[in-house]
Amino acid sequence: MRPLLSILIFLTLFGVARCQLRVTVAPLLSYTIPNSSEWSYISDIGGGLTLSIHRPIRWYASTASDSLTLLRKFDMGLQFGASFSPHAIAGQRFSLAPFINQPLFEKGRHSLMLVMQFGLSAYTRPFRLTADTANVFIGSYVNCHIETGAIYRFTLADSSALSFSTTLAHSSNGYLLRPNKGLNYLHFSIGYTLPPQFTGHRSPVTGHRSQVTGHRSRYFDLFASYAPGIVMPRFTGAAQKYYYAHTARLGTLYRFSPKRAAGFDLELTYNYSHDELIAYHHDPYPLPFYGAIAGAYEATYHRLSLHLALAAYVLHGAVAYTPVYERVGLFYNIGNQGKRLRQFVGVSLKSHMAHIDFIEWHYGIFFRVNRDP
Repeated sequence: MRPLLSILIFLTLFGVARCQLRVTVAPLLSYTIPNSSEWSYISDIGGGLTLSIHRPIRWYASTASDSLTLLRKFDMGLQFGASFSPHAIAGQRFSLAPFINQPLFEKGRHSLMLVMQFGLSAYTRPFRLTADTANVFIGSYVNCHIETGAIYRFTLADSSALSFSTTLAHSSNGYLLRPNKGLNYLHFSIGYTLPPQFTGHRSPVTGHRSQVTGHRSRYFDLFASYAPGIVMPRFTGAAQKYYYAHTARLGTLYRFSPKRAAGFDLELTYNYSHDELIAYHHDPYPLPFYGAIAGAYEATYHRLSLHLALAAYVLHGAVAYTPVYERVGLFYNIGNQGKRLRQFVGVSLKSHMAHIDFIEWHYGIFFRVNRDP
């Protein structure tokens, strides 16, 4: 997890260097939401502060008639956050995360943006250092940090801005260390963005050079991938500390712009951690195979793609956790979109209602269906 974050931070800092920089300071109010309803007494109210360094990015399609203007704009940056709660069961929390803010609506000085963050969080008193046996939520100093929500921004006359945001953040260690149920936080914040600071020699209007794609803006990709994963079992009687899971995916993505795509895929997973669970429950379904249909969305930024998916099981045993699951991943594309056949690698988190199931590493290929004339 930490090497991945180091790469993300390096790419983020490289992206914000020598361009139009923005700095946002935002005090926040947080409310702790445990993943399990039986632990509702742990809910706590706290406060904190976030500091963000970011840049606006604009790219342009090869055709002037492209009407998807909002999809050609986003903010990219790095955010540091600190939150404090008087009864925080795992101690106080700090986070560091690269982020992307995607506009959903813009009119004049008003804008509404989607927030997407993936990074790390750290706790001052994790379970291993406390005698509190009720702390089953966080079992390590360093954990993953995922945050999503919405920001309303009002731009002032001097190009500074006021922002109002509501986000949901999740912290857990992905079942790599016990205990781990994870903690969720509901954040409300009011921020102030300083006027832009220009560095380097790039255009202060666009923040970077225009992109010429040289290929169609809309086309289909067929893809196939294989993803091994490491699973920490939830079954208390498990004989091993770690197990493996293997997932195969086959699907299609419709790229309705050079940077955005949506589609679906079929998924088949074999989870070795469920062998003992099936035997314990006398599940009439004898094999830990899980099949699902997933809807996916990808936002591509140069060679990096943010992959979001929501899937529903069509094949599973009686002990399946929930009928649906989510996947959040970051993929690196090997080869440009102009090629008919190209590869990708990446890492993702599979979760059930924000409760992480396991981490998986992907290797796959894209096959472009239609070629340029």
